[in-house]
Amino acid sequence: MAEQVFCQVLEGGQRHGIPLADVSEALAERRGLVWLELLDPDKPTLDLLGKELGLHELAVEDALSAHQRPKVEDYAGGLFLVLRTARLWNDAIEYGETHAFCAPGYLAVIRHDTGPGYGRVVDRLESRGKAPSPGLALYALLDHVVDELRPLAARLEDRYADLEAAIFAQGFSGQNLQALFETKRDILGLLGAVQPIPEICGDLIRLHQNVVEKDLRAYFRDVEDHAIRLVQGLDRLREMIADAMQLSLASAAMQQSESVQKLAGWGAILAIPTLVFSLYGMNFKVMPELDWTFGYPLTLALTATACFGLYRRLKQRGWI
Repeated sequence: MAEQVFCQVLEGGQRHGIPLADVSEALAERRGLVWLELLDPDKPTLDLLGKELGLHELAVEDALSAHQRPKVEDYAGGLFLVLRTARLWNDAIEYGETHAFCAPGYLAVIRHDTGPGYGRVVDRLESRGKAPSPGLALYALLDHVVDELRPLAARLEDRYADLEAAIFAQGFSGQNLQALFETKRDILGLLGAVQPIPEICGDLIRLHQNVVEKDLRAYFRDVEDHAIRLVQGLDRLREMIADAMQLSLASAAMQQSESVQKLAGWGAILAIPTLVFSLYGMNFKVMPELDWTFGYPLTLALTATACFGLYRRLKQRGWI
């Protein structure tokens, strides 16, 4: 994927692009908020970003690769956030990762995904008609990330409802069990993205009041509330999926037990003629009934009667 770098200055309801190498000059002039968005940058680009923004070398090293745990850390001069993201792509949920550097005068976003980016966030900030603060820009970013997760959670709820209807209509099958497992996997993926957000918002409100001004706390609490409700809904859905999977496994075990019972019942019935005819196959010399005219028909009748009696008894017990 080609590396992309977007640098814009938001001021007075307008924005204009600047080169990455001029970011430090724009910050020195304090003309507005500098918004930076980088897609999968390489090390030289991140080193230049760190030089322009005065970033801590450890934060730059963390931002170079994905697979960081969601967190918010306070480095000298600014904050470093790691967020997990998700979106719908080709009828499947695709996961990514966003890193953000926030300090007075700028918000720098590093994306490790294939999504459309945060152009809508910039449009939202520009529509306010004045230069946004870094805290407001950070709120808009977090709010956008949570809003992107909500339709995915609703989609998983609809998928489970369809699976539940199919299970009650057609019974459990290997295909339904696989679909339940895939749905549970997607739920866990979404939980991994949304669960850290309430804690991140809480830390921002309590510990970083230089970024989250007093009039912005209500906005961050709103994001926190939306994330908590998402977590609660996904937890409830995960429990329902787990119950459905347990029920499907129990149903499969019951069906297998019924099959074993039927095989055992028919085996018991077939054991009667097997025993009788095996006795006659031993070629004893002294078998008086062989010389009796009704010996053979009587043996067949008694064998059939015993088999029929056992069949009725097993049928009444539900074994066959």
